[in-house]
Amino acid sequence: MRQCAIIGLKSQVKISDNRDCQNRLAVSNNGMTSELHLRPEIAEVFKRMEALGLQQKELADALGLEANKISKTKAGERQFKAHELLAAREWLKRMEVGAYRPEPDLPLPDEDDQYVRVSVLPTYAGAGGGGNGDGDSQNALISRILVEDMLRGRAEDFVIINIRGDSMEPDFHHGDQLLVDRRDVSPSQPGPFAVWDGEWGEYVVKNIERLPGGRVRMFSSNSKYSPAEIQHEATRIIGRPVWFGRRL
Repeated sequence: MRQCAIIGLKSQVKISDNRDCQNRLAVSNNGMTSELHLRPEIAEVFKRMEALGLQQKELADALGLEANKISKTKAGERQFKAHELLAAREWLKRMEVGAYRPEPDLPLPDEDDQYVRVSVLPTYAGAGGGGNGDGDSQNALISRILVEDMLRGRAEDFVIINIRGDSMEPDFHHGDQLLVDRRDVSPSQPGPFAVWDGEWGEYVVKNIERLPGGRVRMFSSNSKYSPAEIQHEATRIIGRPVWFGRRL
């Protein structure tokens, strides 16, 4: 049986007799073609690199090798060592995962694009007895769409108020958070308002109705609480609730 020489180097082309080999290597005027003579596992590495558009230097950096060693490996002048081949395969896996990870259709918006910071009243407002306003200043993130598009305002036009008590039920419940529009302070249209009650020195949420003679009627939605008539100067309307949040 005639044996065929395995050509590993270009210098072996002229001295090797491969006339009867089925897998005869193609030789051109410039020498051998590039990948026909590579071991399959090595050829696979370079094929995957080509599909990803990776350069030989990138592989050299990943393996900690000089760039010319990768060139020699691709030319068939050296072989990958076992640990180099394993490292190359692991590197290609990572590259492929990164290359084929689906990108979002649109970039994720920044927090500043989605929300505005609205100040929070540093105490509760009573739907019953109220708070006096002592406490640390805080801010809450509120949807920019709600504030700017739906309510046509700016962050400074609003304040968040926490409700305590049951005097405004069923309209507002204990624990509700109200978004109060500071621009709307006229009780010409009766309804609920956040109010500073100067007579008692506390913040409350009550229904306000304007009366003749510079007086206002302040009353709860819950009928078990009695209404009160006070001088307008004794109160300071903070604003009208326009949105609320509630725990289910």
